[in-house]
Amino acid sequence: MTIEDIGLVGINVRMWRHLAVLYPTPGSSWRKFAFVLPVTAMNLMQFVYLLRMWGDLPAFILNMFFFSAIFNALMRTWLVIIKRRQFEEFLGQLATLFHSILDSTDEWGRGILRRAEREARNLAILNLSASFLDIVGALVSPLFREERAHPFGVALPGVSMTSSPVYEVMYLAQLPTPLLLSMMYMPFVSLFAGLAIFGKAMLQILVHRLGQIGGEEQSEEERFQRLASCIAYHTQVMRYVWQLNKLVANIVAVEAIIFGSIICSLLFCLNIITSPTQVISIVMYILTMLYVLFTYYNRANEICLENNRVAEAVYNVPWYEAGTRFRKTLLIFLMQTQHPMEIRVGNVYPMTLAMFQSLLNASYSYFTMLRGVTGK
Repeated sequence: MTIEDIGLVGINVRMWRHLAVLYPTPGSSWRKFAFVLPVTAMNLMQFVYLLRMWGDLPAFILNMFFFSAIFNALMRTWLVIIKRRQFEEFLGQLATLFHSILDSTDEWGRGILRRAEREARNLAILNLSASFLDIVGALVSPLFREERAHPFGVALPGVSMTSSPVYEVMYLAQLPTPLLLSMMYMPFVSLFAGLAIFGKAMLQILVHRLGQIGGEEQSEEERFQRLASCIAYHTQVMRYVWQLNKLVANIVAVEAIIFGSIICSLLFCLNIITSPTQVISIVMYILTMLYVLFTYYNRANEICLENNRVAEAVYNVPWYEAGTRFRKTLLIFLMQTQHPMEIRVGNVYPMTLAMFQSLLNASYSYFTMLRGVTGK
């Protein structure tokens, strides 16, 4: 079984392998540049367009959203390309841990693993489908406007983008964007969620194994061996979460700033526009940002919650039935489980639902301040 056959990450890794973002070969390395460079060029043209739209605030904010979203997608993809070896090594570690559970005699653990695979696979499919439809909506929205406009506002110095045939050529050039941007934007979100789901599943398995320690039928040595096995497994999970945090901490910090700014700007734009089409579009974009943020923080929060259950399971082990060696080892293990196992935004703030709420509160606070200053 290869990494692509593991349902936790298979869909995302398969796409990235095909595009040579991960596991490139000498004959396929060109694909990542053919995939990324056209979108990079379009993002630069979006920036030029933003400079032209400076005086029209609603149009500027809407196009700033598109620019930021595509810039964020590029940033994610370039991160994976630059850190390709670290991602591949981490996925190799995931495959090793996955197969160790799959090949074990723990039927309960294998059941947890199968449920985690289904959850991650369904989430990846949902994310890709929703992203594709969202971008298709942006692609067709200019057809309902009175004036000529591209789905993603672009400009070149000295060129009129609304004159024929430039307008038609640029519109046709943007037709593949639903497929390209979906494959660029959502795999990172789905991969993060799949990796976090696996971390949660491993902690659930650990809680189950701790619950099996004790009972009159177990000898002192068997209890100690079971405890030692749980401690070793907990160490593996801690290393897994630490390496996941090392991979994503900086990118989620940048995205927290970008998404918070976008939500604030879109709320302000919603307050000043009157077009029903634009209102619907902005509400859809805000919901998209909230969904992506919630997916990040909710999945990371589940690891924190499950780690707390591990500490409770250690505390509930019947230590009073065991000898001194077992009790001392259990006490040290209990102290170890008190350390937080979490993914941190920029290695500073834990990714929890409380942090998600704080981010939304900050966005809304800046929105109300902006509305008060402008009097809109």
